[in-house]
Amino acid sequence: MAYAAVVSLVQILKPHLQSDQFPVKPLHDKFSSLQSSLERIYPVPKRSKDDADKLEIDIREAAYEAQDLIESWQIRSPESEYIPSQDLQEIISKLDRIAETAKGVADSIGHRTDQDPQKGELLSEEALSTKSTYSSKSGRIVGQEKDFKKIKDLLIGGKEQLQVVPITGLPGIGKTTLARSVYDDQDMEQKRFFQVRSWVTVSQEARPGDILSKLLTYMEIVGQSRDATDSIKKMGDRASEESAAQLGVSLHQRLFNVKYFIVIDDMWDVKVWNEIRNYLPDNKNGSRILLTTRMAKVATYVNPDIQHVMQPLNDKDSWILLCDKAFEDGICPPHLEEVGKEIAKHCDGLPLSLTVVGGLLSQKTRKVEDWEFVKDDIYAAVENAESKENRYLEILSLSYNHLPGRLKGCFLYMGAFPEDSEIIVSKLIKLWVTEGFLTSPSSHSLEQVARHSLNELIDRNLILRRRITSDSQIKTCGVHDSLRALAVDESRNQKFFFSRYRYVQDLPEGSDRLRRLSVHKNVLMCLENVYNSTISIKSARTLLYAGPHHHHPFPFPLTFDLLRVLDALTLYFIEFPNEVFALIHLRYLSLTYNGKIPSSISKLRNLQVLIVRQYPKIIFLGASILPVEIWSMPQLRHLLFTESNLPSLSGLEIDANNSVLLGNLQSLSDVHAACCTEDVLRHVPNLRKLGTWVEEPTAVHLCLNQLEKLEAFKFTVLNPISNPQNEFLPKLIFPETLTKLTLSGCGLHWEDLKNIAEELPNLEVLKLREFAFQGPLWDAEEMDFPKLKFLFLEALELQQWFASDYNFPSLERLIIRHCYELDDIPPEIADIGPLQLIQLVDCSPSAVAWAQEIKKEKEHIKKDLDVRIHSSWA
Repeated sequence: MAYAAVVSLVQILKPHLQSDQFPVKPLHDKFSSLQSSLERIYPVPKRSKDDADKLEIDIREAAYEAQDLIESWQIRSPESEYIPSQDLQEIISKLDRIAETAKGVADSIGHRTDQDPQKGELLSEEALSTKSTYSSKSGRIVGQEKDFKKIKDLLIGGKEQLQVVPITGLPGIGKTTLARSVYDDQDMEQKRFFQVRSWVTVSQEARPGDILSKLLTYMEIVGQSRDATDSIKKMGDRASEESAAQLGVSLHQRLFNVKYFIVIDDMWDVKVWNEIRNYLPDNKNGSRILLTTRMAKVATYVNPDIQHVMQPLNDKDSWILLCDKAFEDGICPPHLEEVGKEIAKHCDGLPLSLTVVGGLLSQKTRKVEDWEFVKDDIYAAVENAESKENRYLEILSLSYNHLPGRLKGCFLYMGAFPEDSEIIVSKLIKLWVTEGFLTSPSSHSLEQVARHSLNELIDRNLILRRRITSDSQIKTCGVHDSLRALAVDESRNQKFFFSRYRYVQDLPEGSDRLRRLSVHKNVLMCLENVYNSTISIKSARTLLYAGPHHHHPFPFPLTFDLLRVLDALTLYFIEFPNEVFALIHLRYLSLTYNGKIPSSISKLRNLQVLIVRQYPKIIFLGASILPVEIWSMPQLRHLLFTESNLPSLSGLEIDANNSVLLGNLQSLSDVHAACCTEDVLRHVPNLRKLGTWVEEPTAVHLCLNQLEKLEAFKFTVLNPISNPQNEFLPKLIFPETLTKLTLSGCGLHWEDLKNIAEELPNLEVLKLREFAFQGPLWDAEEMDFPKLKFLFLEALELQQWFASDYNFPSLERLIIRHCYELDDIPPEIADIGPLQLIQLVDCSPSAVAWAQEIKKEKEHIKKDLDVRIHSSWA
């Protein structure tokens, strides 16, 4: 896509603006001007889409041509040679013609210049400075209340025999939403109608083994400890190495003689269903399977007697849902009602269409002409559609067309991941940044711009939240399969991304111009096919292996010379792939490798992200997997690996006038705490996240006061013991910037926590694990945590805890796990105004009784307080 291609190229050209070897300033100026033109044409009205599409193709191809010319020349030519001016001049001549066309298209669209800059191409300082947390417009069920009740009654009532309840209907009609609302219903969970639950989403390409593996991986044992559930998940994590038959036997054994509830979401194939069904036992105890499918024949096949066919929403409910998604309070201003109801009516009662259009409207001003603009586009989009499903797809496409150019690349990137993936946000942000299609208009980091872009796409209902972090940020995200299909189609058309998800899959026409490749099947025969068929794509800049972990050695060389992103974390290398060192443009590298990284890694002068995973996990005691040359890679922003040391600075020549070696490094984990000396941390002054460890309790020297921008710090004793003798020398001093603190196994005294509270007035997250503090009494009444939102206590010897709501005035979530001796929990905790969640997992009978009392009285105390108890005492 044109905007991403231009922005990426402009960033490539910037370092060479003063270079005689690369006289690229005219090229830079031309593309910067085109970037401004592209910013003016979004959103493109339906009437002008053909002209805008042709313009985008011309700009994109010119940007690709210029990028290929410059980066290929850098690889082939010695530093003393000049890039041919004739080649540059030919591109500049093309750009002159394109610029005239771009101006004409922008003028014909004639967008006003008075729109809110936060909702267009430009990002304001205020927008980037505002910390976004987990909040959303109304998420209530609209128009499906009767469906919800009917499905719930079918699941908890009826025959003792195993029953399959199919939900069917058009794509986007809310099948998954309905199934999820039933699965997550607290009444269902708390009354323990079922002993075991699991959820699996089925893609069109899914094989029975994939589905069985996921059912095992995500199995929950209702009411039991997290450890029991985690043991099943670990078994599921190993399942990719087993055959479908082995997985089926394991699943049958787990479900035999228990009452279970399984959701199979989006089933496509009767044959696949039959293979799965063979392993789901009928225990004659009321077990249930809830199955969603858009295929009526599948619903009829799995249960000819019971089928729940979902219907579109009526006009009234359509309008309510649209308002819920378009306005924070769900209330439409009177002057927008008429045009708003017309928009809602043309969404055909499909909840996904209404949700996406509502997200689009939420970003518009509250001027009638802006809403009329959307209405006209919807009319034009559905006018010539051949069927209701095509109308639905046209409306989804409209949501993409109305995106600002700076968000289009971010949305299209979602098509690179397998269907129904739960995508780790921290990884996604790193990928977006290293791709180069984001710009920071101010002093804010590109990571902040990326997170803001993600939040914008979530606000537009184009990306879904999956899980949130302890500090209320988005931890994982996903995308509806219909929107993902849109991203895949647009990516293919724009040559932005191409995904290999079959064993044999032909490359699209013009594949020699593809920029990004994603592999979804990490099995040997597929990887061989991928290698043989894509070796000729010399233009590829990104290669993602997005499938499950491949636990056998990767046997193929990596031959994409121009790569800037190589995400091979799911591939296992016995030897480090030395061909990587020739990838001088590489910015992102992740892989699974158990040895030491060669010193040649320093050849990758542009590398920003290095992630190394060990399989099986290996801890390097007294040694480092990194060479000392890592200190000579100043572009590094994120350095993440399994427990190891940082290489020593001793013997390294350091320029006294420029002593900061890794000035761009923002996150570092997991390093031995002994490495965090004053001298070392002085060379990483801009760290925001730091993870440290020691093997066993010992004296630790930490000088965190060197890190004036540190936001998150984690300290872990790998082998914690009761009454440890950890000592911090000198006294541990935290920077005031710290908002997230995790301590495990360090054995401090509870009195020390008072000093920590005083030092950290901005602390929002506090996690205390496994003997982090020793002693039976925590008297917090003289400690103030004014901004603490999340408190996590796990495996502590704590017996008594004294505190009041004044000590934790901002607390939103309290989680206590495996505190078997904790008898006294401050009753005032339940009176904290912002408190939303209390969760107890395997705690003492008295603690459970306290939580049960709070739960019983919560309707009188605090209606929105969620109390969850997972314990054999409950």
